[in-house]
Amino acid sequence: MMKMKQQQGLVADLMPNIRVMKMFGHFVFNYYDDNSSKYLHKVFCCVNLFLLLLQFGLCAVNLIFESGDVDDLTANTITLLFFTHSIVKIVYFAVRSKYFYRTWAIWNNPNTHPLFAESNARYHAIALKKMRLLLFLVGATTVLTAVAWTILTFFEHPIRKLTDPVTNETTIIHLPQLLVRSFYPFDASRGVTHILMLIYQFYWVLFMLVNANSLDVLFCSWLLFACEQLQHLKQIMKPLMELSATLDTVVPNSSELFKAGSGDHLRDQSENQPPPPAPPQGDSMLDLDLRNIYSNRQDFTATFRPTAGMTFNGGVGPNGLTKKQEMLVRSAIKYWVERHKHIVR
Repeated sequence: MMKMKQQQGLVADLMPNIRVMKMFGHFVFNYYDDNSSKYLHKVFCCVNLFLLLLQFGLCAVNLIFESGDVDDLTANTITLLFFTHSIVKIVYFAVRSKYFYRTWAIWNNPNTHPLFAESNARYHAIALKKMRLLLFLVGATTVLTAVAWTILTFFEHPIRKLTDPVTNETTIIHLPQLLVRSFYPFDASRGVTHILMLIYQFYWVLFMLVNANSLDVLFCSWLLFACEQLQHLKQIMKPLMELSATLDTVVPNSSELFKAGSGDHLRDQSENQPPPPAPPQGDSMLDLDLRNIYSNRQDFTATFRPTAGMTFNGGVGPNGLTKKQEMLVRSAIKYWVERHKHIVR
């Protein structure tokens, strides 16, 4: 099982938002420290969803009972529609959570290329700052909204007017001072029941608002991360073009190019060829160990072969570059392609 302390990349950046979603009842059943916490969280999520749906259903029952008055019907309908999107988001994430995990895994690539480490770190820091600021501002606004909603409740005295169709007399019924109008099979206007229902409705309003906004913040944070990655890719385009220009004197064999791009050919090569030996260290900065930049060997060699369509004389290619220098150039271009393919998807 995946542990929080092992997270890196995009998942690590989104972890504060993921923790908020888990605290407020979203069905995020991943990224735990142990199995016991996962089981307790499942129980908590089920109980939380039941309580949220229960209060939502009681509000719907109250809507039916007060449907005779147009003003009350309009107000209750707007209230139910406002909180419906929270229920929809909770259920949607619970049903489609595996697709969220898959998206996070695709973008969860903390690796960088030695030539572009500074640019990647700079734009990653910018994205992380924006994501943290967004989470703080939306979270603080959500809590203040729930508190203000509760305070304003005590400044009004809700009543319901009933008109007798026979005598045309109007009867005024005083309603309990609660955050939302709701049906209860008991008197919730005074005593301990009023305090308990007030606490229950504050919990309901706060959790509904946080559950709705936390999913929006999650999407916006991912969007901020993607935008800064685009800025990073744009920043390194010029040096990549200069690196690519060093290979322009090579006229490769067209059949070799198409053969190198074949998926079947790549699988055959990855199965039949032994792993490449570790390059020797110590000549210059071009003698960098690039083996750990990509997740696996096929990923690293999926687009090119170092010797496709060219020959080397004494270890130096027709461009005047050594094999290690050309490998660095090609790996830099491969890095740009790997970072782009997630955006294309």
